[in-house]
Amino acid sequence: MNARHPSAPRSRRAWLAAPLLAAVLAGCAAPGAGTADAQPASPAPQAAAALSAPLIAPPPASVGTWVDLGHVLAPWLSGDAPVPVNGVASPTRVAGLRGSDGQWLAIVVAQVAPAGGAACPQPTSLSLDGGVRDACLRLRRDADFDRWLEKQHPVLYRWVEERQWGGRPRAWVSYRAPAGGGQAIETHAFVNPALLEASTRNNADFLAAGQPGVAWAQRFAAATRAAGAGGALNVPPFPYGPPAPLPPAPPAAAEPPPAPTQALQVTPPPRPPVQAPRRDRE
Repeated sequence: MNARHPSAPRSRRAWLAAPLLAAVLAGCAAPGAGTADAQPASPAPQAAAALSAPLIAPPPASVGTWVDLGHVLAPWLSGDAPVPVNGVASPTRVAGLRGSDGQWLAIVVAQVAPAGGAACPQPTSLSLDGGVRDACLRLRRDADFDRWLEKQHPVLYRWVEERQWGGRPRAWVSYRAPAGGGQAIETHAFVNPALLEASTRNNADFLAAGQPGVAWAQRFAAATRAAGAGGALNVPPFPYGPPAPLPPAPPAAAEPPPAPTQALQVTPPPRPPVQAPRRDRE
């Protein structure tokens, strides 16, 4: 008779129980599998991370220095409907021109919408021909007069002011254009009016003073369309330079002290003698 190993039945039971135990563990590892609560991973974060605002290529500056102010996620800054972005989800790039005195002469902002496009806002008195017969280009010479910017574009106003980029005075230029893949790009430029307008000396100068600013805004719109097609935002050069600071006043010349004057003694003229009364009239 063959001897049976004492561990044989125990090994056979363990071998049969292994598949059952694996099935139980697999069921515990995926609770609720196949139910309506299970949702596939959304690819939106990856798409948003892959999207970026175009690089800002500033023009040469004879006065001041261009500064890269970063690439961040921000809310859609324009106050004009429609708004294509919900929350802080729009890739935004900013550059600024700082003067020698530390004041901001220009701030340029470029934004793209992570998904979908955005139609141009309704035409207003600020709308200009952007070069393709649209109403997407807007210009206001004095953005802060009567608190216009704060009232019409409160998100843009607060976002810029919180970062201390709000130089005064400033003109506002903005352009919105569809970009590649059905996305939208919008740019804003805050510019010191002295960079866009010449000094006026007569009525003819005053009437033509706004034309260089309009021409610059149209070139800025063309640069925005090129950036939306996949290039950089090439900021056009400003038609004028910033006003040069006034030279310091020369020190006042020291005047020599006045020469001391000698006191003169004034002697009154002598009085005429008093005549004696005549004897014949006594």
